[in-house]
Amino acid sequence: MASTSPESTEGTFRRAWTHSRLPFVRGKRNIARSTQLAVPYERPRGTKDYLPSECEERRAVLDRMKSVFESYGYGEVMTPAFEHLELLVAKAGEEVVDQIYAFTDKAGRKLGLRFELTTPIARIVAENLSLPKPIRFYYIQPVWRYEEPQRGRLREFWQAGVELIGVPGAPGDAEVLAVLINSLRRAGLSSFKVHVNDRRLVEALLHWLGVRPELISNALRAIDKLEKKGAEYVESELASMVSDKSRLRRFIELLGSDPLEVQLPSELPAVAMEAVDALEQLLQELEDGYGLAGLARLDLSVVRGLDYYTSLVYEAKTPLGGELGSVAGGGRYDDLIQLVGGPRIPATGMAIGVERLLETLRAEGALAPRSGRSGYYVIPVAPQFRRYAIRVAERLRAKGEKVVVEITGRKLASALEAADRLGYKYAVVIGQREVESGALTIRDLEAWKEEKVPLELLAGS
Repeated sequence: MASTSPESTEGTFRRAWTHSRLPFVRGKRNIARSTQLAVPYERPRGTKDYLPSECEERRAVLDRMKSVFESYGYGEVMTPAFEHLELLVAKAGEEVVDQIYAFTDKAGRKLGLRFELTTPIARIVAENLSLPKPIRFYYIQPVWRYEEPQRGRLREFWQAGVELIGVPGAPGDAEVLAVLINSLRRAGLSSFKVHVNDRRLVEALLHWLGVRPELISNALRAIDKLEKKGAEYVESELASMVSDKSRLRRFIELLGSDPLEVQLPSELPAVAMEAVDALEQLLQELEDGYGLAGLARLDLSVVRGLDYYTSLVYEAKTPLGGELGSVAGGGRYDDLIQLVGGPRIPATGMAIGVERLLETLRAEGALAPRSGRSGYYVIPVAPQFRRYAIRVAERLRAKGEKVVVEITGRKLASALEAADRLGYKYAVVIGQREVESGALTIRDLEAWKEEKVPLELLAGS
C-alpha cells in the first residue's frame, strides 16, 4: 500500500470538504465556494442583540423586580416557547391572532410561538390541578408577536410578570397591583400611574349605545387604540355600530374619565354598578392595606386588547406613554383556565414589558450606573510564563474572583490598556522575577498604584 504524505492528505481532505458541502444560493449566485458571504447577515427585523454592558443593565433591573416577586411568595415557572396553536388563539382577540408566529411541524401539528405568558400558565394550572391553592407564579421570559417594529415595540421582547390563581375579587387584584407598583418602583421608575377599569362597565356602556353582542369585541379593540389614534378614530369606528349619535358623543366624552366622578347613564344594568363598587373597593384595599394611595386612577378608556379578561383591567403609563405605550398591564381572567380544559378558577395577573421599561428608565436617567471596576487581568510578559499565569488565575477563580488571562501575546502596554478599557480593577503582571520570588506585581487600575503581593496571600493556599 502506497504511503500518503501529509501534504496529499491535507489536499484530499480539502477536496472532500469542498465537494461534500451543500450549495447555498442567494438569488442565482452559488456562494458555496466563497469563504465569506457576499452580503453580511443582519439580525431579523424587530429583534435586538444585547452586548455585555446592556445585559448587565437588564440583569440588574430584572433581579430587582424578581426580588419583589419573591418577597410576595411567588415562585418562578418557565413554559415552552411554542404551544398548540388552538390554545394560543382561544381567547387572544382577532388582532393578536394575526400577530402569532404560527407554523406546522414535521408531524403536521399546528403550533405557534407564545405571544404572552398568561395562557400557557392557565394550561399549566389546568394540567396540574393538585397544586395547592392559591397558586402564585412569576415568570421572566421572551415572547413573540409579528407586528410593525417601532420604538418600544419589537417582534421579540421579554415580559416579567406574576399570576395569582384561586383568589377572587379585590384581595387578589390588590395584591397583584401592589406587586406591579412595587416592582416598577424597585426597578427605578418614579413617574407612572396605573390606569384601572372594569370591562363589565365598558361592555354595559356599549350595550347602552346599542352595539350588538357580536360586535362588542370589535368595539373594545377600537377603544383600546384611543391613546394611539385619538378620539376621532374611536368615534368613527363605533359610528357604524351605533344608531344614536348623541349617545355615541356622550360615550366618547366619558372615555378617559373616572367612573366615580362622572354621571353615568341611569339606564345601565346592575352589573355596571357592581363593577363601579368593585373598583372602589380595589382602590380602598390599595390605600388602606398596602399604603399605595394616589398611584392608581380609574380610567374608562382602558380595556386591554386580549379577549380573555372578564372584569378588572389596567395599564401602567408614564409620561412617555404616547411614544412607547404602556410599560405594564394586566387584569382578571376568571374563565380562562376553564376554557383551556380545567375547572373554573378565579385568576388575576400582570406583565411588565421589559424593553419598554428599560427604555423609559433610560429616558428618565434612572438606570443604575454600571458597577465599579472589578476582577483581575493576569498578564504574562512572555509566552513561557503563560501556564504559570493560568495557574494563578485558576487559584483566584477558586476564590470566586473574575479573572481573565492575557493570551493574545500582545505587549505589556497594550495589555494594560485593554485591562483598563474593559473595566478590570487589578492587573497582575507575571515575569521571571514573579515566578522565581512567588511575589506578584499587582497594579490597581483605579488608583494607579502598584505593589508586590505574595501569591499565597493573594490567592490563598
